[in-house]
Amino acid sequence: MPFLNSDPVPLVLLAMASVLLLGVEAWRRASARAKANRADAVKAEAALESLRDKTWELAEREEHYRDLVSVQGDVILRQDAHRRVTYVNDVFCTTFGLERASIIGRPFAPNVPEGEKPRHLGQLAAKSPETRVRYDQRVETANGMRWFSWEEFAIHDEAGELKQIQIVGSDISERKAVEEKLAFTLDEVQAANRAKSQFLAAMSHEIRTPMNGVLGMTNLLLDTSLTPAQRTYAEAVKTSGEALLAIINDILDYSKIEAGKVTITLGPLDMRGALESVCELLSPKAFDKGLEIMAEIDPLIPVRLLGDDARIRQVLINLAGNAIKFTESGGVTIRANLESYSYTDDKANILIEVEDTGIGISSEALHVIFDEFVQADQTLARRFEGAGLGLAISRQLVIAMGGEISVESTPGRGSVFRVHLPLTAVENAAPRRVNLEGQRVLMLDDRPILATSLARSARLAGAKVDLVETGEAMINALVASAYDVILLPIDTAEGAGADLLSRARAVSPGIDALVLLRPQDRDRLPAMLGQEGNPSLTQRRFDGYLVRPVRASSLETRLETLRSGTHRQSSDEKFSPAGLDEDKLLADLKAFTDDARISDTHRTKKTEPEWTARLNVLVAEDNDINALLTRTLLERDGHKVTIAKNGIEVLAALDRPDGRDYDLVLMDLHMPDMDGFATTQHIRTLSDERSSLPIVALTANAMADDRRVCLAAGMDDYLSKPVAPDALARMLATWSDRRSDMGISPTDAKAHSVA
Repeated sequence: MPFLNSDPVPLVLLAMASVLLLGVEAWRRASARAKANRADAVKAEAALESLRDKTWELAEREEHYRDLVSVQGDVILRQDAHRRVTYVNDVFCTTFGLERASIIGRPFAPNVPEGEKPRHLGQLAAKSPETRVRYDQRVETANGMRWFSWEEFAIHDEAGELKQIQIVGSDISERKAVEEKLAFTLDEVQAANRAKSQFLAAMSHEIRTPMNGVLGMTNLLLDTSLTPAQRTYAEAVKTSGEALLAIINDILDYSKIEAGKVTITLGPLDMRGALESVCELLSPKAFDKGLEIMAEIDPLIPVRLLGDDARIRQVLINLAGNAIKFTESGGVTIRANLESYSYTDDKANILIEVEDTGIGISSEALHVIFDEFVQADQTLARRFEGAGLGLAISRQLVIAMGGEISVESTPGRGSVFRVHLPLTAVENAAPRRVNLEGQRVLMLDDRPILATSLARSARLAGAKVDLVETGEAMINALVASAYDVILLPIDTAEGAGADLLSRARAVSPGIDALVLLRPQDRDRLPAMLGQEGNPSLTQRRFDGYLVRPVRASSLETRLETLRSGTHRQSSDEKFSPAGLDEDKLLADLKAFTDDARISDTHRTKKTEPEWTARLNVLVAEDNDINALLTRTLLERDGHKVTIAKNGIEVLAALDRPDGRDYDLVLMDLHMPDMDGFATTQHIRTLSDERSSLPIVALTANAMADDRRVCLAAGMDDYLSKPVAPDALARMLATWSDRRSDMGISPTDAKAHSVA
C-alpha cells in the first residue's frame, strides 16, 4: 500500500504533533483551573478580611458601650420576668460591694433606713409595664446611706410579652443635700418674711393708733372758730399727719405686693367713671396749687369692661397724685383711649395716659424711676419728699393685671406715664352722647388744659367750639360772630367772671352763659347770692354752672339743656327784672370769687349727714384720746355713746337692763384683759337678740388679711384707723336698720326670751 510503503518520518512527526496538542490543551485547562483557584482564594481572603473587620468593629462597639456604661456612673441592672437579675454593670458591683456572680440569677432588694419597708427593684415596672416608673429612694451602699433616683422600664418581645426589666439608678445625694439646704434657707426666708410682716403689722397698729387721735382731733379743731394763725398751725399739723399716713400706707402696700398677697379681682369696670372719679378725688389738692386736672375718655371705649376697678383706681391715684406733686403750673390730664379691639373674644386693649406739665424726669432717673425707694431727684437739695414707693407699687399692680407701664419725659416740660391694660368688654357699646350739632360755643381759654379738654368733648358731641385766650378776645369774637353759649371760670385770670359776663351781655344780650366752679364753690353759690333754695336768681346772671373737674357727660347735658331752653323760667312772678339789683349781684359775685380762694376746709359750718337715724352706739376703745375722738364724732351727729375700755366692760354693758337697747358696737381689736376677737365670739354665743348686734371693727390694723380675719371672727364690717368722719357716718348709716347674720335668728331669740 502506498501509505505503508511511505517514509516513516512524517508519521512520527504527526504523532508528536498530536501529543503536543494534547499537552497544550491539558496545560491550558490546568492553567484555567489554577487561575480560577487563585480567584477563589482572593475572594476567600477578601471575605475573611471583611469578617475580621466586622469582628473588630463589633469588639470596638462593645468596648465603647462598656466604656459609656462605666463612665456614666449610673447603676444599671436587668431582670427577667421573674425579677431575677440577668445583668449588672461594674458601677452596681462597686456601689453595693457585691460580686457579679453572687447576684446574677437572684432578685435584688437594697437595704433601706430602719423603719422603712424594703422593696425589690423592678416590681413597680412589672406592675406598670406600659410606662416608665421614676422614684427616689434612700438606700445603703458600700459607702453608707445614699439617695438614688431609680428609673424602671419594661422590655417586651415581638409578641408583646414581658421579657426583661431594666433599672437605672442615679446617685442624687449631693442634689438632695442642696435641696435640703435650699429648703432650710427657704424656711429661714419665710420666717424672716413672717417676722417682717408681723413687725409691719405691729408698727402699723402702733403708729395708726396715735395718728388717729392726731388727725381726728385736728379735724375737730379746724371745725371750731380759730384765729388765722391758729388755723395755719392746725392745718400744718393735719398736712404733716396726712403725709406720714401716706408713707405708712405705701410701705404697707409694698409689703403686701412683695409677700404676694395682692390678688386681682375681676368685676364690672366703668373706665369713664374710674377716670372721672379719680380726677374729682384729687381736684382739691390740684386746685390748692392752682392746677387743673381733667379726664378725657375715648368714646369708642366700651361702656362696661371686666377688670379690677379698685386696683386701676389705685394706680391712677398714684400716677396722678405724683403728677400734681411735681407740677407747679398748668395741670394734669388723665386720658384713656382704645388701642385695639377683637370682636372674636371681646378683648379691648386700653391705653391710659397721665400727662403733666411738671418738672419732668432726667434721662438717668428714667431707667430706675419704677424701682423701690427711688425718686427722680435724689439730691439733698430736693424739694419733694416721699418714700419713693408709689411708682414701684403701680408697676407691680399693672404687671399683676397683665399690663405694661412706661414713662416718657423731658426735663422742664413734663412727663407722660402710659399704662397698657388688656381688658375684656362686658357691654360692647359706646356711651350715649347728646347731639349738639349746630350749637356754637365760645370758651375762655385762660386755663389751656381745662378749655382744651372741654372743647374736645363738646366737639365730639357735634358742637362748634371756638377758644379765646383773653377777655378782650372774647368780646371781639362776640362782636364778630353769633354764639349760643359762652363758658368761662368764675375766677378768670383777669378777674371775676361776673365782670366779663356783664361786658359779654352788653354785646350779646341773649347769649346763654355757663360758669365753671371749683369743688368747694358748689355749696357756697346759693349762700353767696343770699337766696338759698332759689336757683332762679342765679339764672338771671349765669344760666348754669359746672363744677371742675368737669365730666364730659355733665358738659354735654348742660349744653343740651341750654339749647332746648328748658332752663329758662316760664314765669317771672317771683323775680321780675325790676326787682333784681344787678349791681349788688355783681358785687356779691366779686366778693364770692375772692372768698372762694380760701380752702373749703376753712368752713366751720357742719354739714348734716344725708341720713337722720340716731343710734345707741357701744364703743370698745382702750385709748383715751381715740375714745374721746370717737365719742365726739358720734355725739356731734346726734348719736348716743357708751365707752367701754375692754371686752369685760362691753359684756357688762350688754348685761345691764338697758343692754338690749344698743344698735351697734364699734369694736377695737387690741384691748387689755379681753380683746375684740374674744369679746365678739362671746357676744355671738348669747342666747337672745343681743347675739345679732352689729359689730364693726374699728382698728389700727391695716394689713391685707385684717378685714378677712375680722369677718371670720364674727364681726360684720371693718373700719381702719385713722377713720374719716364721713366713712364713719356711712358705716353707721349702712347698719342703722340692720341686724347681724352672725347671731341667732329672731325666732330663736324670742323662744329663748320666753323660756
